[in-house]
Amino acid sequence: MPLSKNGITRESVVLQRCLTAGGYMRVRQLLQVLFAALYVAVCLWLLPPVEAGPPGKVTDVQLRAAIAQAVQLAHPGIGDEAVKIQPRLDLDEDLSKIAGKASGNVSFYETETAPAVTGTSEDPVWAVISGDSAEESYKLYSFESSDGFQQSSREFNRLISQLALSLDDDKATGMAHFFLGCCNRGMRGEIVPDEDLLHHTIERDYLQIYGDVWRTLEAFSQWWEGYQKSAFQFPPAVRAGNGAYLITVETVVVNFGMHPQLQQWNFALSPDGAVSILSVEPIYPKESRWLSYDFRSTIAPSVR
Repeated sequence: MPLSKNGITRESVVLQRCLTAGGYMRVRQLLQVLFAALYVAVCLWLLPPVEAGPPGKVTDVQLRAAIAQAVQLAHPGIGDEAVKIQPRLDLDEDLSKIAGKASGNVSFYETETAPAVTGTSEDPVWAVISGDSAEESYKLYSFESSDGFQQSSREFNRLISQLALSLDDDKATGMAHFFLGCCNRGMRGEIVPDEDLLHHTIERDYLQIYGDVWRTLEAFSQWWEGYQKSAFQFPPAVRAGNGAYLITVETVVVNFGMHPQLQQWNFALSPDGAVSILSVEPIYPKESRWLSYDFRSTIAPSVR
């Protein structure tokens, strides 16, 4: 085997070069793996952290499940699919205007069930106070008025007692409106604080009932003429009496097949927000009146 000048064969030089090239390839592959691992680590480090919920804090899903279970206990035989639960964000907002930060743990839901199952056409409101610990996760309050307003008002006052409120005139009026939003489910009414809004509300209600302009004008004109003859005057919304707020709220109630009726609610509110219903009185018409769908309008369209 011929030797090179330094005594190393040509084959050994070729072999050495091959081994050197193989080592270089292995080092290169190793560096590529290291760079890839480093790139993945950097990407993971740059991702935003996942925020975990506070320990013991119940979720919206858990609250809905608890309400559904409570409805099923109150109405045995009702299935999960028969209970529809919707959040009442409007009530959340109304309470926050009255209670401020104290309302932070209170949420409101409305349940809808088939009347044939529950025996009522109401859509009861439920309030939930969420706890901050696993030992006291939540409290449920139902405003379903199966025995009239006494039951729902007791539940309402139990809820309000948890908030340590201090009312002024404006908040007392808002509390009365809030009470009607929670507890007046079986007699839905629209609050009308003055005669201008009453005029608009009655006219709109008749238009929704008849869907015809001339019938609406006829029915509204007759209603308004009778209302003016009643000589009713809207009283002050808030009055003071024996350490309580006396609140008067007027509502327009439209029951199916009936003419709209103006009603007056009278409340007594303690400074801490407890509500007592003093009276509910029809203003006009005094007696419920059936609608008539078969009549001719006596108001002729104007000729231009």
